[in-house]
Amino acid sequence: MEHNHCNHNHNHTSAEETLALLKYMANHNAHHAEELMETVNALPDKAADLIKEAVALLNQSTEKINRAIKESEE
Repeated sequence: MEHNHCNHNHNHTSAEETLALLKYMANHNAHHAEELMETVNALPDKAADLIKEAVALLNQSTEKINRAIKESEE
């Protein structure tokens, strides 16, 4: 499973750039959540449960980012 992170210049000055970055990050997080869930079948039960809990927290975080995006677009 290869994964690359882009190096970001975090000195965004416009609202459009900030929203674009937030949307990218939300989609990126969702992709990570999917990848993590693909691992649970190969793990012992306790480890799988921890990954499932971590994914639930990641999804909650991503939902908050999506809500912030929606609030910013209104």
